[in-house]
Amino acid sequence: MKRLLFSICLFVAFFMFSCGNTKHDLNNINGMNAALTENPADTAARFARAKYYQAKGRNDSALADMQVLVKTDSLRPDYYLTMADIYLAVNQTRYTRKALQRAISLNSELESAHMKLAELYLYVEMRQDALNELNEVLKRNKNNPKGYYLKGMIYKESGDTALAISSFITTTEQDPNYALAYEQLGLIYAAKGDKRSLDFYTNALRINPKNSLTRYNIGYFYQSSGDTANALKTYRELISIDPTFANAYYNIGFILFELKNNPKDAVPYFLQAAAAKPGYIEAIYMSGLCNERLGNKELALKDYTSALRLDPNFALAQRAFERLGGKL
Repeated sequence: MKRLLFSICLFVAFFMFSCGNTKHDLNNINGMNAALTENPADTAARFARAKYYQAKGRNDSALADMQVLVKTDSLRPDYYLTMADIYLAVNQTRYTRKALQRAISLNSELESAHMKLAELYLYVEMRQDALNELNEVLKRNKNNPKGYYLKGMIYKESGDTALAISSFITTTEQDPNYALAYEQLGLIYAAKGDKRSLDFYTNALRINPKNSLTRYNIGYFYQSSGDTANALKTYRELISIDPTFANAYYNIGFILFELKNNPKDAVPYFLQAAAAKPGYIEAIYMSGLCNERLGNKELALKDYTSALRLDPNFALAQRAFERLGGKL
């Protein structure tokens, strides 16, 4: 009896040692390293460490651990999904594809693998392959909003705006809070000059009120439509929320200069645009143009000189500099 109990305990100890060590905390790197030092075959510790390295951007170390794991067990799809993410992070698209295809070969119903492969195909502009993967996903799960969103992006990039609109609308039907789909619908309708774009942008902003780009797009639609009052109002709201959004300052300056014939009030906005985005050559040039119109020749020359230092071939600044008789 004692011999039997000893054999059972020995088996249990061996099993625990081979499949994972519970003595160490696998929520921190020290615990992972200690577990692997004690038992290099501890797959749980190695997988945890690979994930840790991946999160820290240490992709070479993460990949080294994953390569050990797939040699130990080549039949786990989650290993290949992790490897695919790591390969994509270092722009190894060929190996990303192979890892995802391996995961799918192990489990053809793995939705996340098909989705990742579709995104990869979209990234490398293999649109038909991307559609094939998305159709495979949607065949099994008709309620996947991201699947419809990605189809919309494929159709949009292919120039088929009707199918793109249909896909983005379906996305919002599956998930009424899918802000990116509303944003894309806003962009498509704005390109047509259709005021419905404002409804879609407003929905996107409702979901993500801090999205500066959405707010800017609303302002730009007003500006493009000739509604300068609402454009200025929207841009000013934007810079009060996000003082770093250089294009909003620039557009306010442009409206004041070009449409309101008010170069004096426009100058500070062009300067703020240049301050928010160093090297913003167009803003510096426009400041010079305002100063020139105001008769501030020296200030104008200073702006044009600054622009030409950034780009000696900037034709507008060259002509303006020569027009004022500047000498480098």
